[in-house]
Amino acid sequence: MKKYRVAVPLLLLTIFFSGISLEAYKFDFVTVSDIVTKIKKRFGELETYQASFTIVSEKLGKKKTQRGVIKYKASNRLLLQFYSPQGQKIISNGKMMWIYIPSMNVVAEQDLKGDGGIFSTGTKTGLKRLFSKYHYRFAGKEQPEVQKDGSKMYTLYLKQKESRSGYRTLRLWISEDFMIRKAKGETSSGKKIVITFSDIKTNINLPNGLFKFDVPARARVIKNPMISEE
Repeated sequence: MKKYRVAVPLLLLTIFFSGISLEAYKFDFVTVSDIVTKIKKRFGELETYQASFTIVSEKLGKKKTQRGVIKYKASNRLLLQFYSPQGQKIISNGKMMWIYIPSMNVVAEQDLKGDGGIFSTGTKTGLKRLFSKYHYRFAGKEQPEVQKDGSKMYTLYLKQKESRSGYRTLRLWISEDFMIRKAKGETSSGKKIVITFSDIKTNINLPNGLFKFDVPARARVIKNPMISEE
C-alpha cells in the first residue's frame, strides 16, 4: 500500500526583494517569511474548515482525476470523502486514522503517533512540518501575482532540503486571505500532482459524528501499514 501523508514537510526562508528602485520605496515590502507566518496564523486559528477538492495526477502520460470534499475540525479531526472514486474515505478522530477503499474492500487502520508524527491530521501541526523541511521562496518577482481569472495569489516555490520520498518540489498558490487554493507537486520519480480547493468555508458547524468510522463487517483490515520516515 502506498505511504499516506496528510502533511508534507519543509525549512526556513529566502527573502526576495523584487526590483528595488526609488519608486519601490513608496511601498512596504512583503517577504516570503511574512506570507508563511500569516498562512500558519490563518490556519492555526481555524476551528473548522471545509472545501471541495480536485486532485489530478499524471505519470508517463497517464492522467487520473479524483474529486471530493475535505472537512477538518480542531483539533485533529479529519474527513476526506471522495466522489470519484465513489465511496473512498480517509477519516481521523485525532487518535486513529482509517483509509477505506471500497473497490478493494480494504480498510487501513493507522494509530496516530502524537502531534509531531507524520500522520498528524492537525492543520496547525501539518503546516509547521510543511514549512520545516523544505527551502522556500516566492515563485515570481511580482507578488501577489495576477491570475488568469483576475484574482491575485501569492505563489511559493518549495524544494526539499534533503532527498527523500514524497514531493521533490512543490508550488503553492495562496489567496490574499492566506488560504491555500492550489498546490502542485512533483516526486523524484516524475509523478506530478495538482490539487485545487474551492468553495472554502471556515468556522462552520461540523458535528463530531462526521469523524467516526465503523469498519464494514466484511472488509479486510490492515493494521498500521504506514511507516514513519523518522
